[in-house]
Amino acid sequence: MRKFLISITVAASALAVAAPAAAQYAPRPYNNYGRGDAVGYGNGLRERVDRIQRQIRDLEYRRVLSGREARYLDGEAMDLRRSIYRDSGNGIQPGERQRIEERMRRLEYRVQREASDNNNRPGGYRRY
Repeated sequence: MRKFLISITVAASALAVAAPAAAQYAPRPYNNYGRGDAVGYGNGLRERVDRIQRQIRDLEYRRVLSGREARYLDGEAMDLRRSIYRDSGNGIQPGERQRIEERMRRLEYRVQREASDNNNRPGGYRRY
């Protein structure tokens, strides 16, 4: 009987110690978009801009983009990055998110278009 009472006492004390720690847990807040916290969503947008900038630098290195085109597109990407940083300070609102997503799509389209225009050369000219 004595062993039984000691084990119950130990279990109750362990439960009493663990209860305050369990009460401190709070899940991370979610924003209106269901994508985690707004800062995390801003980080995802910045990663997407990083990917576009790497693509621009790679296309310039392979001479698919001219230096002028690459500087222009990289400037657009940097402007977009500043906009994301500014807007994500207090959480990205739905209107801001739509505006940023649209600018991101336009930038991706411009990169594709500039990469496929053969640096504005006439059709038969090739660089060797």
